[in-house]
Formats: sequence, C-alpha cells, structure tokens
Amino acid sequence: MPELPELEALRIRLSPGLTDQMVTGVEVNPKKAHLLRYPVEEFAREVPGRRIRSLTRRGKHLVFALDAGRSLVINPMLGGRFQLAAVETNPPATWVFSLRLEGRQELRYTDFRDMGRIYWVADPAEVPGWAELGPEADTVPAMGLEPFRQRLRRYRDELKDLLRNQAFLAGVGNAYSDEILFEARLLPLRRRSSLNAADEEALFAAIPTVLGRAVEAILADPDYDESKQNRSFMAVHAKGGKTCPRCGHRISQLGSNREPLNFCRGCQA
Repeated sequence: MPELPELEALRIRLSPGLTDQMVTGVEVNPKKAHLLRYPVEEFAREVPGRRIRSLTRRGKHLVFALDAGRSLVINPMLGGRFQLAAVETNPPATWVFSLRLEGRQELRYTDFRDMGRIYWVADPAEVPGWAELGPEADTVPAMGLEPFRQRLRRYRDELKDLLRNQAFLAGVGNAYSDEILFEARLLPLRRRSSLNAADEEALFAAIPTVLGRAVEAILADPDYDESKQNRSFMAVHAKGGKTCPRCGHRISQLGSNREPLNFCRGCQA
C-alpha cells in the first residue's frame, strides 16, 4: 500500500506537470466504475473544463484541487497507482479512469486490487474518516517533543498498531511502522505504556528520520517505478529471514507475506 513517503514523492513529481493544467475530457472504465463514490455520468460531465490548481496530500490521500471549489480525493489503498502518460499510449487493463489534459497527456489512475476510494467533493471534509485523521506524521518535529509525548500517552496500543492508527498520526502504514520501530530500536509488540522517556524521545526522532529518508531515496532513484513500489532501501520490512544490517541478527517475521510484521530481536527491545 502506498504510504506517506510514496505519496509525498509522487506529489512532488506530479505537481509540476499537473498544476494549472486544464482537464479537457474524462473517461471511466465501466468495469471499475464502482470505485468512484459519485455518479459516473455526473463526474464525467462536471470535471472537464476545470483546471487542476494544486496537488496536496493528507495522510494516505492525494487531493487534486480543481476550479470552482471542487476536489478529487483518492485513497489508493493496496492496489491504486497513478501515471502521467501520452494520450496515444494504451492504458493498462487495470485502469479506472483517465483525465485528459492539455498537451495530449492523461493522468491515469489504475487499481489492480479494486480497493481504492475515489471521491469528487466540494470539500475534502466530506470524505469518510477525514475528520478523525491526526497530524501528518512528517510534521512531528514541528509538533515538539513534549506535545508529542502528551499525544502518545493518550493511547494504550501496541507500538505497531499505534503507528498505523491514522488518528494518532496520519500517513504511516504497515511498511513504515516496521522501519520506524527498527530505527527507534523498539519492539513492535511492546505496549505504549511500557515506554520510558528515552524510548519516547527515540520514537519522536525516528518518525521524521525514516519518512524523510524514504522520500529522498524514492526521488533520488531515476528508475523508480511508482507502479511497482520498489522498497529495496528498507532495513527490515519484508526482509524476514535476512541479516539485520545493524547487528547481524536474523530478521524475524510474524504474519503473512501480504502484510508482514518484521523486526530484529537482536537490536530492538
């Protein structure tokens, strides 16, 4: 699933080519029209003729703000991907919709799991769950250590579940929760109440470090394919059975390969 780093890197890459572009046409794949939480005919009629004014991110959502106060909000979930392509190229079989733009380009949204959620709204606050989203995970440094501690102490979850809780911080999912806890040297199954002050400070520092490093790694890779979501730069996630890059211990894995929990028993406590 795309998480904050993938979506933030995508936002940075797509914004220059999309900002102030006029949408001249819309096409929706009838086989995947159910992913659109809005009447398809009205969506196809209302979007053309509007310019994309900005592209922002909120948690795991991308927000395309268009003219006249309307927004296209997309939560790609497990299988959603985006591509900016020439009109002449054939879309993949998994395409959901395409926005035709000036300059003979198309913004395409594809979804190989049919789990994405697409909203055409007057206000992003209309999106289900929007009001419950916590602060952006990459704004933790601006929050400050003491306010972070106060927020952290509201919860009793295991650390892995806490980091994935979008009401705590928005944008972190299964993959980056593993990486953050590895960076902080904390075991994912520990409960929040077991943390001491030093542990809390380590977690505070690890969140922006891991997320920022990931965005930089994605943007620095000229061959990065957003549709394949290469995460080879990660230290422990999806690397069960391999050697820990920090202590040489064997990386543990709990759960299925689809959504693994990975950590090192040698240097996480």
